[in-house]
Amino acid sequence: MGQVVLQDLREAQSPLIVSGYASLERIVRLLADLDAKGGPVRLLFGVEPHATGRERFALQHVDFPTEVRDYWLAHGISVDASASLIHAIGLIESGRVEARHLGGARKRLHAKIYCGEKGVTLGSSNFTDSGLSRQLEANVRFTTKEPRRFHEARRIAENFWAQGRPYRDELLALLRQLLAVVSWQEALARACAELLDGDWARAYLGALELESAGLWPSQVQGIAEALWLMENVGSVLVADATGSGKTRMGAHLIRAAVDRIWSSGRMRKGRPLMVCPPAVRHAWEAEAQRCDLPLVTLSHGVLSRAAGSAGEQVEDALRRAQVLAVDEAHNFLNLASRRTRMVLSNMADHTLLFTATPINRSVVDLLRIADTLGADNLAPETLTMFEGLLRSRRLDRSLSPGELAALRQELERFTVRRTKRELNALVDQNPEAYRDAAGRPCRYPRHRSHVYKLGESNADQALAAKIRTLSGKLRGLLYLRGALEMPAVLQREHWDAARYLESRLKSARMLPAYVVSAALRSSRAALTEHLRGTAFALEHFGLAGRFNKPHVGNVIDKLREIRGQVPENRLGIPLPDWLTDPDAHAQACDEERSLYEAMWEALAQLSDGRERAKAKLLTRLLCEHDLVLAFDSRPITLAVIRAMLEEMGDARILLATGDTGSDRREIAETLRPGSQRQRVVALCSDSLAEGVNLQQASTIVHLDMPSVVRVAEQRVGRVDRMDSPHEAIDAWWPDDAPAFALSSDERFIERFETVENLLGSNLPLPEEMLGRGHGPVQAEELIREFEAQADAEPWDGIRDAFQPVRDLVLGPRAMVPPQVMDAIQRNKQDVLARIAAVRSTEAFGFFCLSGDDERAPKWVLLRPRAHGARPLVDADLHRITARLRRLLTPHSETLPLDDQVQGQLSALFADLHRAEREILPRRKRRALDEMEKVLQGYARRFSEPRMKRIVNALLMRLRQPDAQQPPNWDALAERWLDLIRPVWYRHLGERRRGRPLLLRDIRRDLLGEDCLSAAALEAAFADIPEAGPLEARLAACIVGVPERRTPAGNL
Repeated sequence: MGQVVLQDLREAQSPLIVSGYASLERIVRLLADLDAKGGPVRLLFGVEPHATGRERFALQHVDFPTEVRDYWLAHGISVDASASLIHAIGLIESGRVEARHLGGARKRLHAKIYCGEKGVTLGSSNFTDSGLSRQLEANVRFTTKEPRRFHEARRIAENFWAQGRPYRDELLALLRQLLAVVSWQEALARACAELLDGDWARAYLGALELESAGLWPSQVQGIAEALWLMENVGSVLVADATGSGKTRMGAHLIRAAVDRIWSSGRMRKGRPLMVCPPAVRHAWEAEAQRCDLPLVTLSHGVLSRAAGSAGEQVEDALRRAQVLAVDEAHNFLNLASRRTRMVLSNMADHTLLFTATPINRSVVDLLRIADTLGADNLAPETLTMFEGLLRSRRLDRSLSPGELAALRQELERFTVRRTKRELNALVDQNPEAYRDAAGRPCRYPRHRSHVYKLGESNADQALAAKIRTLSGKLRGLLYLRGALEMPAVLQREHWDAARYLESRLKSARMLPAYVVSAALRSSRAALTEHLRGTAFALEHFGLAGRFNKPHVGNVIDKLREIRGQVPENRLGIPLPDWLTDPDAHAQACDEERSLYEAMWEALAQLSDGRERAKAKLLTRLLCEHDLVLAFDSRPITLAVIRAMLEEMGDARILLATGDTGSDRREIAETLRPGSQRQRVVALCSDSLAEGVNLQQASTIVHLDMPSVVRVAEQRVGRVDRMDSPHEAIDAWWPDDAPAFALSSDERFIERFETVENLLGSNLPLPEEMLGRGHGPVQAEELIREFEAQADAEPWDGIRDAFQPVRDLVLGPRAMVPPQVMDAIQRNKQDVLARIAAVRSTEAFGFFCLSGDDERAPKWVLLRPRAHGARPLVDADLHRITARLRRLLTPHSETLPLDDQVQGQLSALFADLHRAEREILPRRKRRALDEMEKVLQGYARRFSEPRMKRIVNALLMRLRQPDAQQPPNWDALAERWLDLIRPVWYRHLGERRRGRPLLLRDIRRDLLGEDCLSAAALEAAFADIPEAGPLEARLAACIVGVPERRTPAGNL
């Protein structure tokens, strides 16, 4: 019947179509086929029955044009009809098509009549593919051979037409809103805005009724990006700058993740779990309560100490949690610790890590971060590269530059990270939206940097120079113990033994000299501790009984202990005599010990002038500020300064180190926001440079010069916060005399490693560090670098996952002009889909699918291959942006949306439908792959009819999905993961696992003793949900057409 109706309409000079508005797309396709020389085509739209089945009561009637617009914006028009839609717009504008509607509150047309010159059809069939061909309908057709019936039917249609209301302008507006052909810059801007603006997350949060949560726009944007990462990558690392409101943002992020699980009907008994430092546990609980989040919080200490039944309860809570969050995640980096092993033994669907410092002590920290994010979420090449290191209890080496680069790139895929400069720029866009609970404006305060002199005497400078000269003669024998062997990573990078030995010996000479210089810069007590040990130093400086700390140092006695104990040579090449002959080694140790003893003799003559100058500065600052915060890397130095301050005045002096007996809790309370305390000096080691908010203080003093930006950033971060009560904060930097100052080679040593990690590593320092000069670095130079770094990318090189997208529209490498981006952001919702076609060196299709209150946006790049092979599919933002930079240039020719472009676009969009499984997060792709392999095993093994029927049906769904109604691959993967969870749970309990647990590791069990039953499979997959239409989600598309156009059928 459908073909007959279409033939009548195509042959008519002036056809009249009376149909429901759901037929719009099919009518648009028809218009492209009609004779251009004929009379006007008349369209009369009526209502659809589904509109009357209202889901909610409305006080105000929705008019017909609004009803139609809402329907089509929700469903979208097929990409196949893009060219036809553009053609239809032209026909309506030229008057070739007239449109009316009969859908008012009192007269709502529901008739279906199709009138041509030779025949009229009326009945139940809507002018849709279903109504014309697929459904059972009741229709009657009258031709001119039956004049009376023909004219009666025609008069009915003409009568309806006469009663219709004009619909031309509203129909044009709707068609233009459904799709627009634009330049590639505008299409790209729309795609970038979909990710960066986070409007879809606002809709998501609105669905949670969190409008009154008081979130800043920057926090909503961060939640949007984190939700995107959770859906597209699997887990997320939130590494925003300190003081950005992480706790409130994090609580709402967890709530959104939990709500998504609830909405999919997959919530298990386990509640979301937050593991955090005890100092911030109350803050997390308060924010969770504000957003009605049933959050379980566990402190780091509980995980470390829990034993017996209490330990089992903690472990059970960790394994049951579907959403696991870890605050200050860099504290879970030691796999030998109980708390780290417990956190890694989780079964969460999503892991959320929070830390402003992914690299806290060592680049190896990144390895633990990757491990915690979930091995099945990592790229195969990452798993291969680090197979021997993931879950290794002890790492005796650092990472090579190649490994570090690969790991950084991998972690960027998971990372939300905005710098202070970027966050302040967001504040500038809408200052009124950033207020604290008291209504005060919020933004990061300005920095005022100052330098203070230490007044070193000539005699002290000469003694310091002597000490440093002596340290330059050290061979580093204490750091050449154990076996000398080539690390596997350097073998893979094609190092030979001679190169390794030379580099290792140079590193051994540099590192002990660095330790001596750093201790000397801190204080006489710090260097004394290094040379003679903690007990000696405490006694010597009158601190015994007044200050306790773990015993370290005493290199003089350690050299006496190791003399004659040569390292094992596993390099296969000769070593220097002093590393092979016990007598020569003993003599070398004696010479090294003599150098250290000479340092001690010089140190004993050094005055306490530098320490007193620091104490005097702190006393003076108390006259200008109520609270003063000071940092030094050496706890024993802080104890010396405290003793001096207590002698100088009546101020309250607090000292906080990493030890339990220090004043950590009192400092946190004294310097918390809103504190009224006065005349307090808080002396802190770098262990307190994270995890606590001390922003009531407006002044920070570096008692020793931070060697790297990382340390300075962590210290200043305690007071440099968006909700600081101060418009500006002051930072004081020591102006060390040249003999004490940081040298140009020293400042690069701790760029990515603490010296403790470097000393215990069998990797040498990077070669580019070994040839650097030894001149002193001026304080002003370090301050400039710190301030410049605050406006640049993070010092550790780990960028935000969306940064490549931001770079397309912002900054010196932007591809989209600012005026285009501004226009898109103002009028983003004016058009459902923006499509661009360009001449390109290769065929490609770039698609941006919009987000909504159920899903996050998605970018996909398709590149067709010859001979009918499946196209290359990529959903990785880094790779897509890099490819687009190569494919699109300012000179790219814009093409009209003609039939050839439409053919390629249609083929690519069909490929996109088929590629939905390939653009899932890695863990879910692996879950479906494992599901297929397990079911294949069942198909070979079982002959029982019910089991065979279920398994074959599932395999058919996996291998040959229905193109018209494909499954929701995401939901299918989640159901499989839920089904195999008991087996996964048991494997996680195997405490002796030496590597991460992967989905493939439990395949043998699922095929053996843990075989799934037919009943379990049927219950899990009885109603596999279908994927929704992609058309309604298409926000932007760029199709690249090569010079030699390939027919669509050959793509």
